[in-house]
Amino acid sequence: MKFKSPFLKKTTTPPPPSRFWRAPKPECFLALDIGTETVKTLIFKNENKKLIILGSALQYFEQFGVFDTKDFEEEILKKAISKVIEEIQKKTKVKTDTLFLGLPANVLRGRVVSQNFKRKNQKKIISEIEKNQIYKEVSDSVKEKLSQEFAREVGLLPEDFFFSNLKILEIKIDGYEVPSLQGLNGKNLDFRVLTVFLSKYYLKKIKKICQDLDLKISKTVHQIENLPLLFQKKKINAIFLDIGGQFSNIFLMEKGKPKGISEFKKGGVDFTRKLSQVLGLSFQDARVLKHNYSQLLLSEKTRKKVREIFSDNVQDWFKNFKKTLKKFSKKLLPSNIFLFGGGSLLPEIPEILEKGDWTDFPFVFKPKVSLVYPKDLKNIGDKTQGLNSPQEIPLLLISYD
Repeated sequence: MKFKSPFLKKTTTPPPPSRFWRAPKPECFLALDIGTETVKTLIFKNENKKLIILGSALQYFEQFGVFDTKDFEEEILKKAISKVIEEIQKKTKVKTDTLFLGLPANVLRGRVVSQNFKRKNQKKIISEIEKNQIYKEVSDSVKEKLSQEFAREVGLLPEDFFFSNLKILEIKIDGYEVPSLQGLNGKNLDFRVLTVFLSKYYLKKIKKICQDLDLKISKTVHQIENLPLLFQKKKINAIFLDIGGQFSNIFLMEKGKPKGISEFKKGGVDFTRKLSQVLGLSFQDARVLKHNYSQLLLSEKTRKKVREIFSDNVQDWFKNFKKTLKKFSKKLLPSNIFLFGGGSLLPEIPEILEKGDWTDFPFVFKPKVSLVYPKDLKNIGDKTQGLNSPQEIPLLLISYD
């Protein structure tokens, strides 16, 4: 008879790891920012709550005004997207078809809307059912209001708009801010709602292009949806300006939340076009000259000449910016102005924002202007070591979701 000692434990030797087993690789994604002048892309992955950039690429359109009409140039857009995807896949040796998509300011719109709701029985405690009913009525009212407004502006029918995001930013009951309606009572409910929308026509065309290129749109992203993440722990009051090719976007932030959104049709292309016209250069050569000017790569004599050429454009851009800014609240404006986008690199832009005539504008203090760089975004690892310009911020914001 065999004796088993109570002090001995049965041990099992784990099987050797299979040579065919590999730890699963983190999933990679594409971020595609379609602007009015360029298509930019990133390939990235998420590791331990950190955004790891594996590569980036940029492609200019063969002609301008791709989105200037309802029937935008589908083949030109498809060709540019195809080229930039091919380039980044060659650089990174990574192939992925899952896409986070950004679109031009005149296509994908963002707005912050105030909406009031009056309860009939103000003493009754708000239940979960009533809360959901109120949210639905508020959302429907916001959609109707914006659809009517933009239908007149762009010549579409109100039902031709698709809303990709409606987010309640603030709730007040009888003037007091609350985190939620449920369990409370009151009569006058005031909501501040962030909306992101575009025409169904554009959405259908973009989806068709992506399908033809075997790309799957995971989400269509507006910058304003992720912009608050720039200063996550700071309830900042500021004006953010994204100066793109044909449009400049304005985002007014209050206590870290979107307060107002608008845009106007002035951007870097206007400066390129002026150089081309005055100096008799091709558009491409004028673009290179503008870039070298922004990077302080020109002689003092040439810089002075370019600065003179830009003088009228700068004043025109500033005039349009102020005109658009006046549409926002009449209350005090925050003094911090943060710039990003390709056009922000022109030295005249931050200069005129700080030294220009702000008569009749209620700033708290004299405007203080800062450029936003990729290093200012938290939890980003750039394996390319090449993302160092404010021009890349819109693309990173799309990835930041």
